[in-house]
Amino acid sequence: MNERELLVECLDKLKIEMSPLQIDLILQFMEYLLEKNKYLNLTSITDRRDFIYKHIVDSLIMINKDYVYDGIKIIDIGTGGGFPGIPLKILYPFIDITLVDSVEKKLKFIDEACSKFDIKVNLIHERAENLGRDIENREKYDIVVSRAVANMQTLTELCLPLAKVGGLMIASKGPKCMEEIKLAGPAITLLGGDKPNIENICIPTALLERNIVTIRKSSKTPKTYPRKPGMPNKNPL
Repeated sequence: MNERELLVECLDKLKIEMSPLQIDLILQFMEYLLEKNKYLNLTSITDRRDFIYKHIVDSLIMINKDYVYDGIKIIDIGTGGGFPGIPLKILYPFIDITLVDSVEKKLKFIDEACSKFDIKVNLIHERAENLGRDIENREKYDIVVSRAVANMQTLTELCLPLAKVGGLMIASKGPKCMEEIKLAGPAITLLGGDKPNIENICIPTALLERNIVTIRKSSKTPKTYPRKPGMPNKNPL
């Protein structure tokens, strides 16, 4: 089974609908990233099958199609090589998505790739802590997504300040999800979030367990949060 067949099989089992052109585009992005990765160090995952499971499919399962609509504003915190932001933009071309990272070389790669493949995204080179205190971004997004960035205590402080009241924070977590959520409970409440909803998804063939944690924001985040860069990680709420 080649990479395309593998991806198609996963999408079919997960009931994710993508056109042949969208599938071609996402695989072209993968090949471009793996080529650039030889000297840019964008990802430690270089096996194509693992890349499909752990980057592409893992990104595509993050936002349920029922949540998205034309022009919805989404922000991807700690996008790295463009995940989950780029796969989500390919899956839902009508979304307005902003990709954020503190590492400039990664955003330069994404900018190059998006120009090459005509993918329209917004890019911001900044720390999430600073962005959450910026009036142009604070509480301006319908959905804030993040994967493989930090534990839930830290992640909540990085993401919830960017979500609108009524908006969502969505995180992808592994097997220790429940333990993380329990520890993050006080932070979630303090920062304006409701009780998390957890959807357990198994990525077929790879047998990878993912827990998609969705938190609806019901009240404004206190002005003192997020704290200065580094504090959410060094001293979680």
